[in-house]
Amino acid sequence: MDNLLIQALKEFPLIQPGDNLSSIILESCKHNKFILEDDDIIVIAQKVVSKSENRYKNLLEIKPSKQATNLALSLNRDPAFIQLILNESNEIISTDKNVIIVEHKLGFININAGIDRSNIPENKNLVLLLPEDPSSSSQKIYEDISSKIEKNISVIITDSMTRPYRSGVMNFALASTNIQSLIDLKGEKDIYGNILQATEIAIADELAAASGLLMGQGNDGMPIVIIRGFDRKHYLKNDAFNLIVKKEDDLYR
Repeated sequence: MDNLLIQALKEFPLIQPGDNLSSIILESCKHNKFILEDDDIIVIAQKVVSKSENRYKNLLEIKPSKQATNLALSLNRDPAFIQLILNESNEIISTDKNVIIVEHKLGFININAGIDRSNIPENKNLVLLLPEDPSSSSQKIYEDISSKIEKNISVIITDSMTRPYRSGVMNFALASTNIQSLIDLKGEKDIYGNILQATEIAIADELAAASGLLMGQGNDGMPIVIIRGFDRKHYLKNDAFNLIVKKEDDLYR
């Protein structure tokens, strides 16, 4: 493998709650004159998955607890928004520098529990949550598209995240289906013949990051990217959701 094709689907429609995302992706492929082939990877921005699953919340309908109210007062934030963060989190890790870093109930470490106010309808009271079960979402889209086109495709759902000791955000794999998300190279040889002792490659995250170059983070409007040419068939397939590191093994906590 010495090259990849990375193709964004242009003019992808705005997604509404209840939309069949798989069918819309296939229609968009036709619109873009792109024919899916075996081993293509469909990379999907989390936001359109959440929208199709109606993961919207209206802040006016959220009743803040005393904990949320006190925290909101200290951070000068909306108490209802703070309550949603608490609802979506296992624990708050830090509020230093007025940034709320949490362990999401899915296990991810992120800011504001991944709750988003950008690229959603212009209602200041609406926010969008992460998919409730991103692995299930990925599996469903994979099964639906695979059955309709009878091709051996893969699916990655991405989100954006900050990184310890680095500025800026980048895409990572929230969940995946039918792809080698983590490749273990322990026991293999490097170019000098040395045996690798502790090398694992987060392939799904690397593919997600590549897709982010076309998806963008603003008004790019291209939440679906197809990657063609990836070939690691001799490694085991695994769900990117399982790349989450347990607290006792985390190097940064």
